[in-house]
Amino acid sequence: MQAGKLNRRIAVQTQATTQDAFGQQLQTWTTAYPCWASIDVQNSQLIYSTAEFIEKVTHRITIRWTSSVVITPAMRIVYVEPTTQVTHTYEIQAVLNDKQANKQLILIAYELDGTE
Repeated sequence: MQAGKLNRRIAVQTQATTQDAFGQQLQTWTTAYPCWASIDVQNSQLIYSTAEFIEKVTHRITIRWTSSVVITPAMRIVYVEPTTQVTHTYEIQAVLNDKQANKQLILIAYELDGTE
């Protein structure tokens, strides 16, 4: 792994359930693991869904392997571009331990939105 390619600061987030003042369940996202990553577009396709075409882009996000946090497909990744402040949110679809070597993790993810 070339450390210079990990040039994006991301936050791996997990969903937690809390209660508000009225006792209602609230779903919140908390950062479980901030780290450096590389983000590459793997595949792009147009999908017909509910009477409109939507774009589904697959990203390959590579991070260093860690034993401190178990990353699962139930988590998400948030990346904020430092120059434009655009927030990118990625839904993790698969977690791959490259060659089972415990050196890097490859996260296959779909981008949910890109908002300012």
